[in-house]
Amino acid sequence: MSVELDLSLFNFQAGGLQPDGSYNFTPLARAFLDGPHPDLLMLCEAKFWHARGRRPLHTAMAHLAEVTGRPYVGELHTGALATAVIYDPRVLRLDAAEEPEFPDKRNLTRFSLRADPTYRLHVYVEHWPYADPEQRLARARLLATSGTSPTPTLIAGDLNSTSSGPHLPTPDWTCIPTSTRDHKAHHHNGTWHADTRAIDRLIGTWNTTTNHRVNSAGYHHLAELDPHTPTSLPPTTNGPHGLHIDYLLANHALLTTATVVPGTYQIHIPPDNNPTTWPSDHRRISCTLRIHPTHTTKAKR
Repeated sequence: MSVELDLSLFNFQAGGLQPDGSYNFTPLARAFLDGPHPDLLMLCEAKFWHARGRRPLHTAMAHLAEVTGRPYVGELHTGALATAVIYDPRVLRLDAAEEPEFPDKRNLTRFSLRADPTYRLHVYVEHWPYADPEQRLARARLLATSGTSPTPTLIAGDLNSTSSGPHLPTPDWTCIPTSTRDHKAHHHNGTWHADTRAIDRLIGTWNTTTNHRVNSAGYHHLAELDPHTPTSLPPTTNGPHGLHIDYLLANHALLTTATVVPGTYQIHIPPDNNPTTWPSDHRRISCTLRIHPTHTTKAKR
């Protein structure tokens, strides 16, 4: 038996919060007019959704249900700029929500498959600091411990970092204002380079001789596992100076029981350069995993 699981990752700018304090979910719905409609949506920037009594989460799910026909439910993680998981309960069963008291359980949702309740899937939905590369590296070091977990584990989110490799986009750093340049880059040997330490800590450094990554913590970038992914990966953000900073990462245990369906990893690029028509300042990412549970996967408690 195999199960296809449609994933989407979307950083929804400010969670739809408007300058007057209201919320606008029309751009969110517009981002999901086209398929595939996700079984599991991992969403970043749920701004003040807790403070508004979680009403924005339920309104967001209602908008998504209207355009997809899916009976979505969801979980909201902690924080003013929180992350969330929205999922189809006919496909996934919630086993446990996050435990914010423990750093390694923050932003973590634990699922099992409806089609095979013995199959466990752990999902971290992360939104790493925009301006602090040291905090991003510290979080990567903590999550690296789950790379060798026997439980299939996915890390998804706006990680605000890019990774090493010539197939990743990089801007002309001299065109980035000095006030923000060191948010994503560091100065080395007289020139500026992308700071790739945090992502490389999880998926490994790109070896230009072998064209493979080395010294990973057990995680892999799903875009690099789809044979039909463009050789040069596009930015995951809209606008000038775009970087590839939104990631779907799978640990080894997940990849022993699942494969990326070829041609399904997609970065949804807006059809025009008019910011008023963009659903967000980030681009939606979608990917389909074909899961083949070959044995019972036991969750780490």
